[in-house]
Amino acid sequence: MGTAQKAISTAATLLCCAALGLSACAQGPIVAREILADPTMRFAAGRPVEISAMGAVQRDEPNPANTVSARVVADTDPGNQVQGTWLESSLRVSAEIIEGVGLEAGYGITYRNQQVQKLDGFTGPIADSEQRHGPEAALVLNDGTSLLRAGYRYQSGWQGVLNEPSIRARTSVISRDTIVEVGYRRTMAQLKVPAERLPASIPSNDDFTSDRMFAAIEQGFLPGWSLRLDLAMILENGFLQSPYHLVSLWSERVDSDSTSSIPRVEAERHPSARVRWGTTFRVRRRIEAMNSALEFGLGHGAGSWRVEHSSGQLGYLQRLGDQFTLGLRGGLSHQTRASFYRDDYNDGPPGAYWSADRALSSQMAWWVESSAIWSIFAGDSRIIAIFKYLTMEAGLRLLRRDFMWEGADSNNGFTSYSSLVGDQRSRFEGGSQLGGWFGIVGGF
Repeated sequence: MGTAQKAISTAATLLCCAALGLSACAQGPIVAREILADPTMRFAAGRPVEISAMGAVQRDEPNPANTVSARVVADTDPGNQVQGTWLESSLRVSAEIIEGVGLEAGYGITYRNQQVQKLDGFTGPIADSEQRHGPEAALVLNDGTSLLRAGYRYQSGWQGVLNEPSIRARTSVISRDTIVEVGYRRTMAQLKVPAERLPASIPSNDDFTSDRMFAAIEQGFLPGWSLRLDLAMILENGFLQSPYHLVSLWSERVDSDSTSSIPRVEAERHPSARVRWGTTFRVRRRIEAMNSALEFGLGHGAGSWRVEHSSGQLGYLQRLGDQFTLGLRGGLSHQTRASFYRDDYNDGPPGAYWSADRALSSQMAWWVESSAIWSIFAGDSRIIAIFKYLTMEAGLRLLRRDFMWEGADSNNGFTSYSSLVGDQRSRFEGGSQLGGWFGIVGGF
């Protein structure tokens, strides 16, 4: 092993082990891995903080060297009060420049189009639509067992620009069948919205920053067990509310007449700082006789806004020969409301903050997804005269959130009203998301 490769291995190992505080990460003699060498027993990176988020493009996941990849993720909520579509896509090329040193370059597009119920989340709607796009690049150092990736992403749209540097490290302690990962990503985004697009007459010109840190350890055990623990924390600062939401504060009347039925209407106001953290623990068991694996997982998270969540999931993976892998997963999650959130502020806000964001309400959710992976190897020839191999992945996912699970009389959920002055609550017409993804990687 050359000096540069030793430096890569040492740096990645120290970074991973320092983050997790593992004294057992010192590399021993290299021997063949047993469990984690099987792709069926490897886990995808977890999302301990965003438990009900749909699958997104893996922005920080390093591409294999000398490959071209494309990935598209699309979601839709057909509910009458949402009518939302979200799309994220990326195209990347990765090439090894010299031994152990590679470069990645790509281009990404994100698109959002939805209806926003502006007043207390139910009177409206206002159309919220934006497309951002821009380049991304990364430097990758990889000696075969340890990897460092330093990347940068830039996107621009009519609401402003986004800058996102990131770093990720991974090391394989082969003698112990262990993989350790750590990462950091900083997101710096602008939000510039003219007054004519907003329910209020004041234009928005604000900034938002997010620092995401994660660490994970994956461990294989004989005979046929693998475990993965994911830890993540997100620090958010700046403009953390929606510029499209207004909130009616019933304890504050428009005039001095206490019998007035018209509340004071104010723009949504959230604290300017938020901390969120979460963890997931997953276990996978290989079934040799069926060439398959079972998966079980639990998760929990909380934060400074008192939003807590817990989740559980089950999964099954089936290999069909050396080329096909099929997967089926499902799960449940529960979330409590933020400390300052109310479905209706009949008695006014509990403090200096108020919200009409259903993402901060109490909710129950369930999801189910199916996936398929197909790998093609060229052998002595080339696929379409270019690629040594192709890997294609596709999946579908259905997510259902219930914002009224505590009942119509609860002030913790998110509901609709027949009118501003009415007191008859009804179920919010939204919360069912159907999504899918497709990805392809070709090695040359």
